[in-house]
Amino acid sequence: MDKDSILRMSYTEFIAYVDQWNVPPGALDTINQWSVFGHVNESSKILEIACTTGLSSREISRITECKAKGIDICPYSVDAASFNAKRYADKLELDYECVDASKYQSDSKYTHVIIGAGLGFFEQPKQMLDKIPDFFDDYGYILASPYYSNGEMPDDIKNECKKIIGITPTTMSYDSVRDMYENYEIAYEKRCNIIIETEEQMKKYAYDTVKRGCEIRGIKSEEIFECMYKRLYDIKRISNEMHKYQSYSVMVLRYLKDVYPNKFLELF
Repeated sequence: MDKDSILRMSYTEFIAYVDQWNVPPGALDTINQWSVFGHVNESSKILEIACTTGLSSREISRITECKAKGIDICPYSVDAASFNAKRYADKLELDYECVDASKYQSDSKYTHVIIGAGLGFFEQPKQMLDKIPDFFDDYGYILASPYYSNGEMPDDIKNECKKIIGITPTTMSYDSVRDMYENYEIAYEKRCNIIIETEEQMKKYAYDTVKRGCEIRGIKSEEIFECMYKRLYDIKRISNEMHKYQSYSVMVLRYLKDVYPNKFLELF
C-alpha cells in the first residue's frame, strides 16, 4: 500500500482500511438508549444495515448479550467488522456479511434493525426504509439516529463534505426527517444537540486510530502514516464543522404488521 493508493480509496474503503470505529450520532450514549428503550435483551436478534466497521452491532451485543448480524456493501468494511468482532468481542454471537442491503434477502427474521444515520448513504433512502419490514416477523423495532438541520449550513462546508466524505450533508429540517419514518410508530425519541470537539480532541482521536490501524496493517512507513493521519483528521475536521449546523434524534421506531403503514398513534 502506498500514499497514492490511500488517497484513491473511497471514504468507506478508507474508514475500513484504517479501522475507524464509525459511530452513530451520539456514539455509546445512543447505543445505550437504543438498548434500554428498544427493549433489547439476550433473546433479541439484531440486524445492522450499512454496518461499516461493526461498532453499533458489536456494542449493543456487548451490553445486552443479544445476537447480531451486520451487512455492508463494502468488502473492506466487512473484513474490518469481522476482525473487530474476533479481536474485541470473541465471546459474542456476531456475524458480518458483504451484501447490498437494498437487495438483501434474509432467511432469518430479526427483532431489531439498526440504521443509525446510515440512510444518507443510500441512493434511495425511502426505498431502503420501506424494505425493512421484510426483516421482521409480526413486529420489530428500528433503531435510528438521523441528523437534521438546526441552521443554514454554508455552501463551502457542503462542498468540502462532498469532496472529503462523498455525500451531501443533511440539510433537512427536523419535520422532514421525522416524516421519512411516518409509516412507523415512534416508541421513543430524544432530540440532541452536538458538542463541538476541540482541535486537540480531534488530533488525539485521529492519531490513536491511525496508529492502531498501521499496527494492524503492519505499516511502518512514516509517509503513509502521515497520509492516513491527515485524511482521517480532515474527515473529523469537516464533520466537526458540519455539526455546528446539525442536531440529531435518537429514535426507536416500532413496526406492527397489523398496523403498518397506517398512522393511528398521535405524535404527542
